[in-house]
Amino acid sequence: MKVRKINCPYCNIMMKYIGTKRIQLGKSGLIFEHLDQWASGALTVSIYECPECAKLEFFRFKKTKRKKDDTVTNI
Repeated sequence: MKVRKINCPYCNIMMKYIGTKRIQLGKSGLIFEHLDQWASGALTVSIYECPECAKLEFFRFKKTKRKKDDTVTNI
């Protein structure tokens, strides 16, 4: 996975990569709460945080497929 180098739109300093998480989609209800969430699914996102103002940025996580000629090297 490639970590993006982005600046906070408010502070203009480098944002810190927090990690990749699955965020549950759907609304919260009293009677059919679990059914609504199950039907809505989840979205995998990469999360970045500004160390100055705590602004969060979310990016849709996409797995990249390795090409056949790509090799893995251990450093």
